[in-house]
Amino acid sequence: MRKLNVKSSLIALFVPFAAQAAGTYYTGYTNYYQPSQQGYSSQTYAQRQNSGQYTTPSYSTARYTTASGATSSQLNQVKTVSNANSVDVSAKKGFWLNAGLSRETAMWQFDMKESGSILHYDNVSWNVLDVTGGYTFDMGNTKVAVDAGIKYGMQAGETTMVDDDVTNGGFFISQWINGDDNTVYGNEMGRALSIGTSEGGNMLGFNVGVGIEDFFKVGNVKITPSVGFRYFKYKLETKKNYGLNIDTTQCIDVGNGETQCLPIITLHYSGETNPVILWYPTDDNKDGFWDILDSAGLDGISPGDTFYYELSGISHSYDVTWMGPYIALDLDYLINQNNAVNARMELGLPGYNATGDQPYRIDWQHPKSVEDEAGIGGALHFGLGANWTTAITNSVALSIGLTYDYYSVSDADAKTYLNQAYYTDRWNEILADYSNNETAMLDPDTGSQEAISIKNLEEQCPGWVCSASGEIESFYKSMGIRVGVNAIF
Repeated sequence: MRKLNVKSSLIALFVPFAAQAAGTYYTGYTNYYQPSQQGYSSQTYAQRQNSGQYTTPSYSTARYTTASGATSSQLNQVKTVSNANSVDVSAKKGFWLNAGLSRETAMWQFDMKESGSILHYDNVSWNVLDVTGGYTFDMGNTKVAVDAGIKYGMQAGETTMVDDDVTNGGFFISQWINGDDNTVYGNEMGRALSIGTSEGGNMLGFNVGVGIEDFFKVGNVKITPSVGFRYFKYKLETKKNYGLNIDTTQCIDVGNGETQCLPIITLHYSGETNPVILWYPTDDNKDGFWDILDSAGLDGISPGDTFYYELSGISHSYDVTWMGPYIALDLDYLINQNNAVNARMELGLPGYNATGDQPYRIDWQHPKSVEDEAGIGGALHFGLGANWTTAITNSVALSIGLTYDYYSVSDADAKTYLNQAYYTDRWNEILADYSNNETAMLDPDTGSQEAISIKNLEEQCPGWVCSASGEIESFYKSMGIRVGVNAIF
C-alpha cells in the first residue's frame, strides 16, 4: 500500500551466430556443425557457410575407367579447372533465422526509500516465443552482421504478490501531542500488509543491433563485439488480494532485538470541544477499563484506520518498461564439425518506467495512481546466456541454452497521482460543518485538523500530484531455459 510521506496528513550481432540476449535469448546459430549424414563432404558446415558454396564429395583416388573412357584422375583435373573458373564467393553472405520457446522464472521488486513501502512479485513464470533474423555482408575486409528480434511471453499459472509496509517501517500519518504539556505520545504510523494472486500477465520485447563478426580470437574462441538497442516491457496484475492495515503509535524497544508498537485507539467524549483524544492501555488504567470510560462520558470508540479487507477483483496493476542501448560480446567455441558452444555477455544502460494502479487511497478508486521513472542511462542491465548447438542438416540446427538477466535502477523519481475529486468533496463537507467559514475551519487550535491536512497536501502536491526525487529502487531478475531451431539461407 503505497503512500508518499506527506507530513501532517539482440540485437545481436552475433556474428557468426546469432545470440540474443536476455530476457533475451542468446539464440546462437553456430556455423561450426556438420550433420552426420553429410559426413562424406570434404568441408564442414562452417566452411560451407563461410565459403558460400558446397563442395562435390571426394571419392577414392584409385584409378578406374568410366563409360566414356575417362579416368578418375582426368575427372579430377576437369573438376579443378571448373573450380578455378568459378566466381569468388568466399565471403559469408546471406540471411539466417532463429526461433525458439523458453520458460523463464522471474522476480520484480520495488522499494520506496522515504515512505518505506516494498512491493514484490515472486516466482513469476513466463512461457515465451521468440524469433530473430539477421543478415551478414562484406564491408571492405570486414564482415558486418545486422539483426533484429522480437519476443512475446505470457504468464504461466499463478504467483504471489506481497505489498509490504511493515518490514520497512510503514508510513507517517500524524503526531499525537498532549495539548496541556506538549508531551508527545508518539507518531501515528500506518503499517499495512497485503498478499494477492498474480496471473494473466504478459511481456513484449524487441532488439536491433550491428556487430563486427569474429573481430578477434582467443585460442579456439572467436569473439564478436556488437552494439544495439533493447526494449523490454511486462505487465503484472493482482487479484484475490487480502490485507490488514494497522494504525500504531509509541513504539517501544523491549530488548533482544524486539520492538513493539501500541495500537491507536480514539475515544469520543460528549461535551468536548475537540471530542477525539488518544488513549492506549497503561499499567495505571488497564484495570476497570470500561468503568473508566463510562465515567468519563464516552460517546464512542474507534480503532482509527485499523481494518482488514478483501478484494476479489484487480487490486494492483503495473506496466514496467526497461529500454535503452547496450554493448555485447558473443563468444563461439567449436567442439567438432557437428557441435559448438556459444555464449553472450551483455551490458546495457536502459531507462526505467513503471506506471501503477494500486489501492493506496481511501476511496479505492483506480485511475493511474503512481509513476516511477529514470531516463536512459539511469538503470543497468546485465545479461548472460549460453547455448549448445548441433546440426541436423546442411542448413538447420537445434540448440538448447540458458539465459540470465538482471535489471536494476536506483534513485528513480516517483509521482503519486491523488484523486482531486475526493479531497475537494471532503473539503466542502467540512466547510459546511463550519457554516462556510473557512477561517474558522482552518484555525490551528479550534479548526478541523483534517481540513488543515487537505490544505497542506494541496500545497505540497501541486495539481494533486506528489513528487519525490530519488525515491525508488527497483530490480527485475530472471533465469530461463530455451530450445530453438536455427536455419541459414
